[in-house]
Amino acid sequence: MEEVTRLKKEQSCLIEERDHLKEQNAEFERLHAGQLATIKALQERVKGYIRRIYGRKSEKIDVTQMVFDDIILVAEKCLNPNQPSAHPDIVEEKVQEHIRRKHPGRKPLPPELERIEHYLDIPEKDKKTADGKDRPIIGIDITEKLDYRPAVLVVNRYIRPKYGANDDIEGVGVKQHPPVEGPIDKCMAGAGLLAQVIVEKYEHHTPLYRQELKFERIGIELSRNTMGGWMVKSADVLKPLYERMREWVLKYDIVLNDDTPVKVLDPGSGKTHQGYLWCTVGSENLKYTMYNFTMTRGREGPSEFFKGYKGFLLTDDYAGYNELIGNEEIVAIGCWTHARRYFKEAQDTHPKAANEVLVMIAGLYKIEKRIKNDSADDRLKVRQKESRPKLAKILLWLRRNKAVFLPQSPINKAIAHALKIRRLLTRYTKDGRLPIDNNLAENGIRPIALGRKNWLFLGSETGGQTAAILMTFCTTCRKLKINTWEYFTDVLQRINTHPMSKIDDLLPDRWQKLRQNKA
Repeated sequence: MEEVTRLKKEQSCLIEERDHLKEQNAEFERLHAGQLATIKALQERVKGYIRRIYGRKSEKIDVTQMVFDDIILVAEKCLNPNQPSAHPDIVEEKVQEHIRRKHPGRKPLPPELERIEHYLDIPEKDKKTADGKDRPIIGIDITEKLDYRPAVLVVNRYIRPKYGANDDIEGVGVKQHPPVEGPIDKCMAGAGLLAQVIVEKYEHHTPLYRQELKFERIGIELSRNTMGGWMVKSADVLKPLYERMREWVLKYDIVLNDDTPVKVLDPGSGKTHQGYLWCTVGSENLKYTMYNFTMTRGREGPSEFFKGYKGFLLTDDYAGYNELIGNEEIVAIGCWTHARRYFKEAQDTHPKAANEVLVMIAGLYKIEKRIKNDSADDRLKVRQKESRPKLAKILLWLRRNKAVFLPQSPINKAIAHALKIRRLLTRYTKDGRLPIDNNLAENGIRPIALGRKNWLFLGSETGGQTAAILMTFCTTCRKLKINTWEYFTDVLQRINTHPMSKIDDLLPDRWQKLRQNKA
């Protein structure tokens, strides 16, 4: 009996040990699966970084990368002819034959450019024939070559005679022409030089130290600190005009907004701080592009800039806008470019699924391209008739495939993001004036990205605010095809004496129209 009891106890201990080992094994398997998922996620992140650094920057669909997916889809259709296609937006389209056009030749040089004539003739002895007669001129060949002269600096001397008086009627006094006022008080730089430095730095992204070297080559000593001070004071002079532009942007009921990080030097520490430049596109026909600088990406920045705004706000899915779109006066609109980007990033790991969605999204953009120049009412009708069914197909695909992929996979994150903002992504079909994406604001961000590679960082918070104001006018002028240097030269010279009641005349579009009317 004792032996039986002992064996039963051993059996019980073995069973407990077995159960414990099973639990341990299950725990190790869960831990192993989690580690594998983490490794895969990190590998995908590394691939994303490598692609971002070395890969193609364009987000256009590369048809050659989708050939094998198309072959698979065709094969599936052959095997299951009765099954509806999983790729409803792929249709056969007849491509027009390519016609090779003859090159029109070199364009003539602008007639307003100065012409310097160089008469090239043969020696006098060659002008006579062998028998001593003069050779007649039977024609002239004229060749024009475009040349360049380095920039020329001039000194404007303002000479003001003084006229005195010493008589019984006027008494002792002096009469003289009032002094010429420049854009900046007690500054040796004229409006043209200030405009040149502004355009070079904020439109051509030439840092001040490089401009300093350029001036040295033509014998002028201008330190970068001096020019930096000019930029700050020029922005102060233009700030009333900047604020007026902001008022016009917020009056219109459609605004696009995006942001990008910039490094800001922390004075005294030698380190940099992360600041942010916000790009806002608005006003009628979205003609103005504005910038706003903040030291953080908090909600205070957009809340302050859009204070009092009522209308549509097209942005990415950044949580900092939640306070703005939480009230009833601002209606959030989703951006299809941002939603599409998630699927573009998922192409490496899930090419077939990602390409299916990308092709369906391309169908939406194909419609937008066709109706781009139509009226808002006509665009609305086409969107209601053609875009809404395509949107329904996309959302149906997203819902059906949400549970198919691993939760942490890039394709699942793309699906989850699109479903999260699905109502925002479909709102553009309710108003023909609304754009399908935030690309105009993203285009406004690109000059900043280019500038970062040149000036590397902003010198201070004041430098960030200065950059925001001056880049606002540079970018808007470029969009409206205005000569930026001519605009700054004229406006900086006049703005201090210009009536505030007519300040709208100095806004780029009004300024351009008035100049054209005078011409």
